[in-house]
Amino acid sequence: MTRFMPESKLILLLIAVLAAPFAAGLNDARAQDGPAVTAPAAPVIDPVADKLLRAMSKTLSSAKAFTFGADVNFDQLLVSGQHIQYGGAAKLTVQRPDKVYAEYAGDLQRKKIWYSGKDVTVLDVDKNFYGKLPVPANIDDAMDDLMEDYGFTLPLSDVVVSDPYKAFVTNVAAGVVIGDSTINGESCKHLAFVEKFIDWQIWISNGAQALPCKLVITYKTLPGGPQYSAVFSDWAINPAIDASLFTPVLPEGSEQITVLKIENQQ
Repeated sequence: MTRFMPESKLILLLIAVLAAPFAAGLNDARAQDGPAVTAPAAPVIDPVADKLLRAMSKTLSSAKAFTFGADVNFDQLLVSGQHIQYGGAAKLTVQRPDKVYAEYAGDLQRKKIWYSGKDVTVLDVDKNFYGKLPVPANIDDAMDDLMEDYGFTLPLSDVVVSDPYKAFVTNVAAGVVIGDSTINGESCKHLAFVEKFIDWQIWISNGAQALPCKLVITYKTLPGGPQYSAVFSDWAINPAIDASLFTPVLPEGSEQITVLKIENQQ
């Protein structure tokens, strides 16, 4: 997922302007707080929590296409130690194995992202410039390349990948069921998980299709434990999608910029 905290890897200003804060995910949160963490050989996860995560993953991974919205909020830490909360709304359309369209409109910026199966185009709506990056021809490998080479991923990447279950539990040490909740009028099961650098919570719908209702990440190694949250809405599984949606539509006069790989940043 996109990073919402100060990011040491995003040294190049243009990358920071293009990429964050736009998407967020557990993999990004882990990378931000330190090196990848190897989970215990046998993490202690409540069997009910594990079953719910697997059911949610199956719903998403078996879908040929899906769309959803998310209202996001995230804390930014001032030098004084005060948390300032910002927010925005994201909309995503995913067509497996190699198409994604995402847009974000928030307090700090507006962005659009097109993944066409061969490249990713990121448009800064307010500044009217864009970057275009070559990537592999499937969503998982494309996001891996974006993270490794440029320091960002597609929005809410943990629910977009081919195996959401693996993305969520890779570094988990423990997980439990907290109880029942209602999110946007929908009955959901509330789960909580512990890792070395972050804690996270997820709410999964109790309906016939297990889907994410809400996600909260706590950056517990940062001062004050700032948080990122996403409340999901408007899920549609296997809808009809116009193929033209994945072709970039750039405003008149928009300017293309060169985005350097992390290894080439000065």
